[in-house]
Amino acid sequence: MTTNTANITYYTVRSGDTLTAIAAVFGTTVEQLVEWNNISNPDLIKVGQRLIVTWANSSHDFFYTVRSGDTLTAIAGMFGTTVEQLVEWNNIPNPDLIKVGQRLIVAKSVPMAA
Repeated sequence: MTTNTANITYYTVRSGDTLTAIAAVFGTTVEQLVEWNNISNPDLIKVGQRLIVTWANSSHDFFYTVRSGDTLTAIAGMFGTTVEQLVEWNNIPNPDLIKVGQRLIVAKSVPMAA
């Protein structure tokens, strides 16, 4: 019996997102996103839709740079995670205090049996 381990990272679609922009952020292609997520119309994705954005044999983290007006709640929503998880991954002492330009781990690959 052979068990392969794949690492999958998810992203939650937000207003204004396109598959092209999402692919660019995660270093993949629109075609790959379409395949991984069984998307019938690449021009139609919905806010709140959860997409597989990486599927690899090695784990890696994804980062986001805080912009003006960002909150951990909003960032967590963008990346389909929780404020608590962001605090833990980034060793944030005060969840109400993040700084513009701060680089945060926002997604970690999740080992899954393939």
